[in-house]
Amino acid sequence: MRSKIALFGLVLSLLDPFSNSFAGELTNNESQKLVHNWEYITFPWTLPDRKSCPTFLAGWPGRSEHSDEESRGFRLDVMNIVQGFGFFKTNAIAARLYRANGEIVEPTEEGKKLLNAPISVSTFSYPGMEPNPQVLTYFPWGTNMLEESWIEVSMGTERYWVEIPYGFDRNPADPLPPSFPGGRPKFVPAMKSLTDHDHVMRWQTVHYDLGAIQNGWRLSLIQSNSVDAESEVVLYREDVKIGTSTSWKTNSPTTALNVLDANGTIVGSHCIDVHIQDGGMERCNIYKINQNGDDQRCWGQIEINVDDKTYRIVVPSSLYKYAHGHADRLQIENKL
Repeated sequence: MRSKIALFGLVLSLLDPFSNSFAGELTNNESQKLVHNWEYITFPWTLPDRKSCPTFLAGWPGRSEHSDEESRGFRLDVMNIVQGFGFFKTNAIAARLYRANGEIVEPTEEGKKLLNAPISVSTFSYPGMEPNPQVLTYFPWGTNMLEESWIEVSMGTERYWVEIPYGFDRNPADPLPPSFPGGRPKFVPAMKSLTDHDHVMRWQTVHYDLGAIQNGWRLSLIQSNSVDAESEVVLYREDVKIGTSTSWKTNSPTTALNVLDANGTIVGSHCIDVHIQDGGMERCNIYKINQNGDDQRCWGQIEINVDDKTYRIVVPSSLYKYAHGHADRLQIENKL
């Protein structure tokens, strides 16, 4: 089901759909009821020049099986370390998190130990070849604000700057923070003088699991916002047998997607692609969200209709407002 992250078995969690009332700024009571129930953030598997690099993953696939994770802090996995296990005999990985408020944060005590305790969970082996190691670490949660952060990961001579969109460096169990006019995300001052050995790792997608829906199906959402926001709605069923009447059809069930902004605005979208994958068990509808945006950072809801049923998921505006997805590269070129 869904696009799989290599080396991870994804276990789905159940999220009940929200009520159909959402207009205007959230009140304190409404903020207490709604939570940002995200699973994980993905990043590129290679550098822009196609050279190999570590693979980063923020969050935790299968939250229902890892309910203790939130108490441990913000999780970052560093996978596919091509230098191999020998790297750790004479080298160490260092990581720091930079917050928009100027705070520089070290990993938790547990995170420091895990950062240089490589493991391999690969099931593949070849004569004379060992699987690439991976490590993980944890950072303490930030303040309950809609602010971006950057994680600096140093490995030998190379530094990787991992971009975390605003709305994620906060404990998901906390009430949703209020809106404020923060505008698009920014780089941090530590990135003012990047060299050829510094690599900016832009976030690619954020994954959400909406759980079980009608007819025994499951529903998930993969959200991106490189310039214009896109939503990939994934329907999953296990009863599919290729060539039988239980196979997905591209036009049935019908689906639609809208964004409900915090100010009450309904932002529409249009479907740009429909395809069936994973042996016929998944149907993916990709929607491009209509351009929308201002300087307000806020919480909205993505509303997904599947036939006559409606499901909603809370998301920060970094995932759907125009130009709110990524910091502007010109900021670095102009020395911040």
